[in-house]
This record gives sequence, structure tokens and C-alpha cells, in this order.
Amino acid sequence: MLIAVFGDVHGHLRLMFQLCRLWQLHHGVHLDLVLQCGDLGFFPDLGRLDKATRRYVHWDPEEAGFARYFVWPSPPERWEVLERILRGPPEALDTVRCPVIWCHGNHEDFQELERIAGGSALAPVDAFESLQLLRAGRVTCHEGLRVAALGGGPEPPGVDDDDDGLEDPWKWVSARAASRLRTEDFDVLLTHASPAGIAGPGGPLGSARVRDVICARQPAYQLYAHHRRPIPPGTLGSTRCHYLGDVNFEGTKAARHGPLHAGCMGLLRWDGPEDHEFLVADEPWMRAVTWESWETL
Repeated sequence: MLIAVFGDVHGHLRLMFQLCRLWQLHHGVHLDLVLQCGDLGFFPDLGRLDKATRRYVHWDPEEAGFARYFVWPSPPERWEVLERILRGPPEALDTVRCPVIWCHGNHEDFQELERIAGGSALAPVDAFESLQLLRAGRVTCHEGLRVAALGGGPEPPGVDDDDDGLEDPWKWVSARAASRLRTEDFDVLLTHASPAGIAGPGGPLGSARVRDVICARQPAYQLYAHHRRPIPPGTLGSTRCHYLGDVNFEGTKAARHGPLHAGCMGLLRWDGPEDHEFLVADEPWMRAVTWESWETL
């Protein structure tokens, strides 16, 4: 299996799918799965944007990408390239025919996610039925690879092992979801937050709950995003922990005209529990993906 992995998308879903398409064209093979580490930018109703997202939409309309191009049942805007990527002939390398499995971040419309997902462990949330939310605390199996999710930002410091006292509990790593995963077996733990301590002294705050799950179950990989500065790869026991950057371009919020964020895309090759490898995608063709060119490549 060949699996693309992405960090925070914040609505830049068209760019994410364009990167998948270009990777397939340059390698001559289809991806088998895409994993995304939260902050997808799930805001179907632009009147319900959270404060941070509303601020960024002013500078970057692509932050509203879900509502513009993906909202169920019929997006208000259409991009021909996206139609070809998600609805093209399955055999064409232009077509990304695999699902995107994602965990929630701390910037989504949680109330609408709850309504759409209902009680399902895995639920499509978009008009193309491609973006499949894996609920926190659940495990899904895709062609033999077991993926678990633990969405949300790091729980506030000092909270005990209880979600009841937290306002907007979807925003944080859930104690109940973490407890559930401590009794499950899985190969990849998909989270939004880093495990506590992985960045070392003085590093960004991580989640003790994520760390506890890793130490208890020791999956092969834990993949995460959320933090603004890159965190070097690390290990907890036998688990390899990898940070993915934002799917966007370098620059200020008002002028993102630099190159792609380093480390925004990773590739996991999975041929079984004893034969696998994770690499950050850093290939010559990616240099041509710029703010000015990405829609027309």
C-alpha cells in the first residue's frame, strides 16, 4: 500500500487533492489511501466559522474551501480539475480513487460533524463522499491496515481523566476516546495533537492522553499536525512519531507566495507489520507547485 499523509489543511482541500494527483502522475501509480491529521477546515456554513478561521478567510479565501467546493449535497462552486480528480475514470492516473480518512482537529464545525457522523465510526462528510471522518476512539481497517483516530487539540493543562468539565469537548483530545483505544490494536494512530514530551524540554505542549495511548498500544506509527513549528521525528517505545506541516505556502497570512510548506505531505509505504517505511515528500516536481501555479498544473 502507498499512503499519502497530510497535516493541517484549513480548507485547502483542492491543493491537497492536486498534490495527490501530481504525485500519481509523476510516479505512475495510484495511491491506496490518504490520511489527514485534522483541522481539515470542515465548515459547511460560512456563518458558523470559528473566530480564528474567520480571521484567515479575510486574507485567504481558500480557507473556506470546504463550503465552496465540497459541501453536501451540492457545492456552490465547481472546479473542473477537482471533478476530474474525484470523478474521473478509475484507471486514469489523474483520478484519486482512494478515500481520505481524517480525524477532527480543534478548528471544525463540531456540532455539524456530530450531526453528520451520527453514531458511525467512519462517515463521509462531503458531496464526493471522499472525505471520511474517523471518529475519535475508533479503529477502521483499510486493506489490512488498521488506523485509529484521536482528534482534537492537546487537553488543557491540569485536567483530570474526565471530559465532563470541558467546554466544547470535541475541541480537545477526549479522555473517553483515549480510554477506548487503550484496549484496541492498530497499526497507525492518527491524531491532531502531538504526544506530550515528544518535542523535548521547551517544546510545544502536547497531549498526555495521546502519549498514554501510544505507550499502552505501541502502534507502528503516530502521525500528527497542529503545532506551528516543525517537530523532528521521534519515538515512544517502538512507535515512530511524525509531524506533518500545513498544506499551504510559505509567507505571511496576507501574502503566501513562497514555496510549499516543508513537510506538508508524507508517504507511508505499508507492506505489512514487518515491512513499512515513512518518508516526507520532498521531490523536484514539488518546486513547481507555487501559489501562482497550483491550480493550472
